[in-house]
Amino acid sequence: MSDVDRVTEHFDHHDVAFMQDPLDAYAVMRRQCPVAHSDQHDGFWIITAYDDLHEVYFDTDHFSSFIPTIPNSGHGERRFPLTMSDPPEHSLYRQIVQPYFTQQKMAEYEPEIRRRVNGLIDAFIERGEADLFWDFSRKLPASVIADIMGTPFEDGVKFEDWAHRITQATATEPESAALAYEEMTDYFMALLADRDAEPRDDLITLLVQARTAGEDDRPLSDEERVMFCILIMMAGFDTTSSFIGSVLWWLAEHPDERTRLVADPALVPPAVDELLRCFPPGSPARVMKKDAELRGQQLREGDPVLLLTASANRDESVFEAADEVVFERKPNKHLGFGMGIHRCLGMHLARLESEVAIHEILRRLPDYALVPDTVVEWSHGQIWGPRNLPVTFTPRR
Repeated sequence: MSDVDRVTEHFDHHDVAFMQDPLDAYAVMRRQCPVAHSDQHDGFWIITAYDDLHEVYFDTDHFSSFIPTIPNSGHGERRFPLTMSDPPEHSLYRQIVQPYFTQQKMAEYEPEIRRRVNGLIDAFIERGEADLFWDFSRKLPASVIADIMGTPFEDGVKFEDWAHRITQATATEPESAALAYEEMTDYFMALLADRDAEPRDDLITLLVQARTAGEDDRPLSDEERVMFCILIMMAGFDTTSSFIGSVLWWLAEHPDERTRLVADPALVPPAVDELLRCFPPGSPARVMKKDAELRGQQLREGDPVLLLTASANRDESVFEAADEVVFERKPNKHLGFGMGIHRCLGMHLARLESEVAIHEILRRLPDYALVPDTVVEWSHGQIWGPRNLPVTFTPRR
């Protein structure tokens, strides 16, 4: 059996050991079998090359977004209005919340995000040590998305528990993932009822009052509102925290490049974009709506498909020196936010949070370093990022 056969036949993105360092295996798959099939989780296809992912993103006739995770994360027959809808229904849903996530609207949050970033740093800067994942990158997005949605800040602990059970424990504890959906449903139903009685200036109130448009002009159902809430909470929390963790890890491993950013903060935005190319947090899934051929492989109606963004973004046929981090890379046509109709709704918020976070960490902890002999553990499943970043630095007030 060849190396690529060993990788693909039993490929499992929920394999904890494999996901600690999957990039070499992705490169082998791109070169030798860019469209492969795994027998894990009842069987699914794996797509690794940039051009193929790009094609899939725009081919909604064959590739449906009706499947969010492989295996099923416990949502049952319920559907996320945005990520589990195809045209023309998708546009009806997207136009409801799109105005809330424009670049201009997100820019209004910058002062508050910067305040929260510094508040988190204040909590540990005098100690001279912290875990930058748990003490910082995990808490920031939970705080920001809670503010946008209108949920209590202290409920971030619940978000963390639900996110872990759905994205990390899906394969090993499916009952727990299904129960997490039930708990979130009860949680958001109560908040929706509260906003119905007392509207506020937040996203949950928007969903209470929202209607579809066009010929299907109607109020959203309770299930649609709840699934909107769950989707925005999960998407705005888990992916962003994982990505910020990846950036902080990489900068700790490359102190010379970090010094460049300290000396020239104007490099932070392109650096964040390039690191998103190299360490995208999400690998979305699709399901075949009808038979199709891709790279000589026959994909059948109903087959699940996993899009390995972290592989496609390092495709040597598209990116020169694809495995190198080049802050000044132009153009940078990465797929970190997806493409087509499902391009990430919260991309402007994620960029803003990441850029502000890196600016302030480098300004206030310019000499942070990983604790010697640290073994950084990476998540598994379809959300990818470090899960511990113990560091030391010069204590400051």
